[in-house]
Amino acid sequence: MASVSGGIVGAAKGAGIVLSILSAGGYACGYLVLRARSRALGTDPGFVLVDQAYVFAGFRFVLSVLFSLLVMAPVLLLLHGIGRAVGKLAPRPLYAIEVVVAVLVAGGTVWAYVATLGVSNVLLVPSPDWLGDAALERNHYGTVIHLMTTGAAAAMLLWLNSRLGRLGGLDALGAVLVLTCALLLVLLPMQHGVFYADRNARRLDRVPEGLTGIEPPLWLVDRGASDRAVLYGRAADGRGRLTTLKQEKLEGIAVTEVNGLGPVVGERKP
Repeated sequence: MASVSGGIVGAAKGAGIVLSILSAGGYACGYLVLRARSRALGTDPGFVLVDQAYVFAGFRFVLSVLFSLLVMAPVLLLLHGIGRAVGKLAPRPLYAIEVVVAVLVAGGTVWAYVATLGVSNVLLVPSPDWLGDAALERNHYGTVIHLMTTGAAAAMLLWLNSRLGRLGGLDALGAVLVLTCALLLVLLPMQHGVFYADRNARRLDRVPEGLTGIEPPLWLVDRGASDRAVLYGRAADGRGRLTTLKQEKLEGIAVTEVNGLGPVVGERKP
């Protein structure tokens, strides 16, 4: 009886540790999501270490990854079949193929980082490129990139697991695979923040008291720490403007419309 009770206690402790690790990982992912979103849009709502918004953002990110994995499942199954077939080759040609594929995936990872981090201040850029338009949900390239990154991360993890099982240890190529996997896993929440995280804006009924240099219509585009809010509007010359103010200044101001950032930004003057 004592052994059964000890087993239950041990299992409960193990489950608690796993849940704690998953919660911390989801929280960290939520932080990366909101940070990436802020950078992409050009807002600066303020960030703190502890914020419940990270929990919700992390939960949405996990759901998007699971959905992306479901969409990419046929591709992953195909790659798994190809991998099993290639795995029957002799060691030397097999290693050469693995090195070439690893270099290609590493190069694609570098490009994905450059492309993702290159999306910034899209609310203020007069003429965004195709990735900037994706961040404003004007096209579907962001979805394609995110699906490809998710599929690449899953495929690399499966490949790494298979290689470790085959060799029984970590060699130089295995270390490259570990590094690439880590970079892809960190990139995923950043891409979610750039291309997926909340892209809605709320139109305010009037301009907050004391706010100058920006004309209606005025849109609430972000909220952050220290009760700060970020508003988007245009100056008299038609250029986009972002302004940050205390949320208390929005009390009593009604929201009359909720719209996507793409239509809100519209055509801007250079």
